Amino acid sequence: MPGIRLLVLSGPTASGKTGAAMALARLLPLEIVGADSMQVYRGMDIGTAKPSTAERAEIPHHLIDVADPDDPYSAGRFVAEAKEAIREIRSRGRHPLLVGGTGLYLRALIRGLDPLPSDPEVREALARRWVEEGGEALHAALRRDDPAAAAKIHPSDRLRVLRALEIAKITGAPASSRRTAWEGGPGRYRVLFFALRTGREELYRRIGERADGMIRSGLVEEVRGLLSRGYGPGLRSMDALGYRHILSHLLGGVPLEEAVRELKRDTRRYAKRQLTWLASEEAVRWIEGDSAVRAMAEMSRKYLL
Repeated sequence: MPGIRLLVLSGPTASGKTGAAMALARLLPLEIVGADSMQVYRGMDIGTAKPSTAERAEIPHHLIDVADPDDPYSAGRFVAEAKEAIREIRSRGRHPLLVGGTGLYLRALIRGLDPLPSDPEVREALARRWVEEGGEALHAALRRDDPAAAAKIHPSDRLRVLRALEIAKITGAPASSRRTAWEGGPGRYRVLFFALRTGREELYRRIGERADGMIRSGLVEEVRGLLSRGYGPGLRSMDALGYRHILSHLLGGVPLEEAVRELKRDTRRYAKRQLTWLASEEAVRWIEGDSAVRAMAEMSRKYLL
């Protein structure tokens, strides 16, 4: 397994990963394996900025539209399906290009699944506290128990706040100290890891334009259609960026303009968290500018030979 060479292309949301991946795959014998925790869901197209039907017809894509919105989709399932996709791609004499910004999925595939313990009862109790006390209160508890983890997790990041508290509750030790060995451990693949870098002002401009474009493209109608098919706000998939904001408009009476402002704000925050994670990855090769694809193609060609 460690002998398999894997190309990875990541970067913050709206940094241009899809376009760069398509351009790179036109130059090299690549197939794209998605590493986006929301693009796996069928019917959630606009808000997840999926590659278009034409793009997927031109270049083979894997791990997109593989689950219904109410299906449980975990990092473990992603790893199993990604490993199978990589095996199939290699059997055709082509090379896998892993593309996405979900850090948990990328780390799990490259280094292995999070070995830290989990307890459904503890997690359920923490989830109830989140509803009853609010995210700020739980984040304050995390700051007391694990300041290092709290400094890296935004108070609105429900999943990561609850997971860090769960680990601390079960093990009696801060999650940040327990994760060190896993996150710094040896990889299962030989990886050439690219990340797209864009100036902050330009990135925020793109985030704003993308959000406005999603509304024009019918995001409200997409969410309304999901609701009509029984996919409600209690689902993890419907808590994703864009979807929860439109739900607040459709079900909570929040004016659309305000919901979009909150979407842009939360997307900027998410991009900052992605950048923080990428900065912690030692082997990342940052790529930017008009020559980005050419530079990646040159390095990839040498790497894959």
